[in-house]
Amino acid sequence: MVIDADSHVEESPAMFSFLDKEFYQRRPLPVGLDNDTAYGNYNAVWLIEGETYPKLVGKGGTIFRTPTLMDSAKLKRETIGAQEMTDVDARVKDMDRMGIDTQIVFPTLFLTTTADDLKLEAALLRAYNSFLGDRCAASKGRIRFAALVPIRSVGESIKELKRATKLGAAAVMLHGMAWDKRLDDESLFPFYEEAASLNLPVCIHLGWGCPAITEVFDASTNFYSATLPVLMGFHSVMTSSALEAFPKLRFGFLEAGCEWVPFLIRQVRTDNARRKNVKDPVEYCKAGRVFVACEGDENINTVIDLIGEDSLVVGSDYPHGDPSRQEDMVGEFKGRKDLSPRLVEKILSDNPRRLYGL
Repeated sequence: MVIDADSHVEESPAMFSFLDKEFYQRRPLPVGLDNDTAYGNYNAVWLIEGETYPKLVGKGGTIFRTPTLMDSAKLKRETIGAQEMTDVDARVKDMDRMGIDTQIVFPTLFLTTTADDLKLEAALLRAYNSFLGDRCAASKGRIRFAALVPIRSVGESIKELKRATKLGAAAVMLHGMAWDKRLDDESLFPFYEEAASLNLPVCIHLGWGCPAITEVFDASTNFYSATLPVLMGFHSVMTSSALEAFPKLRFGFLEAGCEWVPFLIRQVRTDNARRKNVKDPVEYCKAGRVFVACEGDENINTVIDLIGEDSLVVGSDYPHGDPSRQEDMVGEFKGRKDLSPRLVEKILSDNPRRLYGL
């Protein structure tokens, strides 16, 4: 079984038909732009509470291809229905073409923070989870999703996590920063405890999760605002007592590559030298508690020499078109002569199965 550990949905107006009635008038609206602006063929945005997403110009930049009203979405190989999951059959056909048996879905619009109003944010994320639960059910087990929660309210997040689990969630997504909190903030520990009790991994995904960091950079420098926070999250988790406090808790770190792992392990070891209630970070990796997504052009052997073969997974990034996209994920890994067939099987199948509890 080949498991795509990290794919995406391009949000659509259909998703927000699941929005609670009291918030429906405040739903995100897709707005088309002229095609001769600085946005080029990314010529559509979501309008939410007077703010626009993506933001390709100026500080606070974000970049993605939703809403699918934009021309760049129409240029993709995948149909709009497959991108949006409004046509699940088309998406499953793409999975068959790519040699993928099971796909775990993460957001696109919600890779960034979207609403200062916590109640509205919570409602938007409930609509997301309800839509994904409905669409994944239509896939007859082929597609699963990572739930989203309004992490600024741990109580509401726990409540939504329980509901999303009943909808079929296979994970819960957080950013490397939870708005203005590091992931080692002990106020988050009740949430981690609940995720562990539900057997859901906490997946730290690339994205713009800390507005204070996002506001420093424009869209062309999203490596700083969206990718580096994944590494910050890894450091925060590994230098906290969360993994010791909750023995069933698992973490995944996605869409940031894996070649940084040795550097961070060294830093964590230095910072943990005087701390109690923490193990060597490599132990957590080898014990199936911490997983990292790798990419096909990376020096994977250097990483497994340190953390072993049982912690790496891989995602196609379907249907995104950025450098993390691995269209022929299966063929690329099976074709690498420097990786043993058994290691490739672990990366494509065994390890993501353990991460997601499949």
